Amino acid sequence: MDLIFIATKLKNHFPLNQKVLEPHPKKAAILVMLYPKHNKTYVLMIKRALHLKSHAGEIGFPGGVYEKDKDENILATALRETQEEVGVQVEFSQVVAQLPIVNTRLGFEITPFVSVFSSVMEFKLKEDEVEEILEIPLTSLLATQQQDFSFSPEQDMVMYWFKHNRIWGASAQILREIMR
Repeated sequence: MDLIFIATKLKNHFPLNQKVLEPHPKKAAILVMLYPKHNKTYVLMIKRALHLKSHAGEIGFPGGVYEKDKDENILATALRETQEEVGVQVEFSQVVAQLPIVNTRLGFEITPFVSVFSSVMEFKLKEDEVEEILEIPLTSLLATQQQDFSFSPEQDMVMYWFKHNRIWGASAQILREIMR
């Protein structure tokens, strides 16, 4: 998959929208990080630490809950959380798209952002939050898409696989949006 093509298409279909935040008790943001490696496009995902109270061991994107006292806006949440969890300082100029909000069954309202990098980065995981950093070839990951039958057919949910890791729920919805 051509990274420049992906970035251009995402930028055109999902422009950044930094409107004023409406109050929401569970507002969150994540950052999808795309970058070239071994002549392929890779996506960075994380495996959440196993000791966490919620979503322990699940696969997702760096991100977290909006903190009014720390974050100027919801994009700032994604950038702050990414730096905290995987040790990468992402600049606003590297964010190319804002995907549609994903609402979770636990009541979270997640705003996904996409950043594109021109080279491989070095990651440093925050051990108390992240169990493992997963660098995944995007095309191979998207090819594993299958219907997630743990949800009702009306919900039309999918899941993906990376090695033995199941990627489902909000993360799968975000990957599916990128694939479109």
